[in-house]
Amino acid sequence: MTTPQTQLFEWAVRIAFTGLLVSLAAYDWRYRRVPNGVVQPLLLGSVVLLILRLGWGYLSPAALAVAGGTWAACLILWWLHVFGGGDMKLVIAVIALAPELQLVYLLLAAVLGGLLLNLALGEGPSGLRRLAALLVTASQGALPTRAEITAAYEARGRPITFAFCLAGIVYLWLFWAGL
Repeated sequence: MTTPQTQLFEWAVRIAFTGLLVSLAAYDWRYRRVPNGVVQPLLLGSVVLLILRLGWGYLSPAALAVAGGTWAACLILWWLHVFGGGDMKLVIAVIALAPELQLVYLLLAAVLGGLLLNLALGEGPSGLRRLAALLVTASQGALPTRAEITAAYEARGRPITFAFCLAGIVYLWLFWAGL
């Protein structure tokens, strides 16, 4: 049963978290980085909350598997230099707050859309042709090396936090069941 105080708290959490995500997206768009001073406390707090909810029996083993699988994928993507460390810490923190497949799907859809938008706006048709060539060669088993990924990331690093933040905001307002 929800009380007016519970509903007020839920709205306050949604509004505060939305404000934080919008601020992070704007900061990344302007400075091309995600500040550790914001993301690290968020990560620590969300992991502590995940552990508490697990201890209290509020999380299923499936939710824990979603969180663990997503965290492993984030660490691999960071290690390959596909995404920056701040972006991956943000995704890990958001997944720790809501370890559900709906959020993972929203994150994947948003990042794909964000990457295509960045590619189209940043490099135009030549970037889209390069992406098509990469997909064709990858489909034939010729994947780029870690060094090639790193060089491309350093040469073309573009803000992508806005996509992760957008997915978090959409999930928060459309799908989140609350604490």
